Amino acid sequence: MSTALTLVILGILCLAAGGLQLYFGRALQGKTNLLARVPVSKAVDVARLLPGEPVVVQGALRCDSPLSGELSHQPCAFYEAKVTRHYARDRHRRRHRDRASRTEVVSTNRQSSPFYVEDASGRVLVRPEEAEIDAQSILNRFEQSTSRQPVLSIGGLSLDLYRSDGTLGFRYEERALPVGSSVFVLGAVQETGEIGAPPVGSRSGAFIISSRSRDALRREWGRQARWLAVASIVLFALGAILAVAALVTLVVK
Repeated sequence: MSTALTLVILGILCLAAGGLQLYFGRALQGKTNLLARVPVSKAVDVARLLPGEPVVVQGALRCDSPLSGELSHQPCAFYEAKVTRHYARDRHRRRHRDRASRTEVVSTNRQSSPFYVEDASGRVLVRPEEAEIDAQSILNRFEQSTSRQPVLSIGGLSLDLYRSDGTLGFRYEERALPVGSSVFVLGAVQETGEIGAPPVGSRSGAFIISSRSRDALRREWGRQARWLAVASIVLFALGAILAVAALVTLVVK
């Protein structure tokens, strides 16, 4: 492959990557602006708003039929559990052999249940289906493998955790929205007065549930959006430089 062609391909890749960074940055900035634009409503006032209207509420999470976290067994309205196997594999390199660490996800499970956001005025029902959920980490534990690891039962499935192919151990992780915890919700008013996803095709709304406050989310998303903007500028500039370099290479030849 010629040098000019290599530079052109690298330039195109940089421009494409810059475009992706710009797209995700603008989407994140859009959500940040939406957070700033929509005021916090009292739970009791949500039913008085027009269906489809963006709404923000925050308060304590209450749930009539809570789930039990799969790994933590903590009562919650949402959980995402994951088990990751850590293992070592022989790697052959010409005249010597070494061991490389690897991971594989052996189990994932995500469940949610309708819940209420309760504040001083009352409470409003939230149906979390289709929501982008920013849950808190309630479990992150690594267990080293032993000569005889017990069988793990998850969601009705039995996993034989002991293997003879270099297993080092297993990491157990769970994110959740625990009952009684503080929760923030940005969604859309439904016909029934509940909070859920915006109407199909809507570009002026979002459905976000978070264990963090609105101000904390705005700061975090604003910071990420700025970094994505900087990354896109750098990648666009690098793509342009590579394109000029390819042109110079062709002229010199």
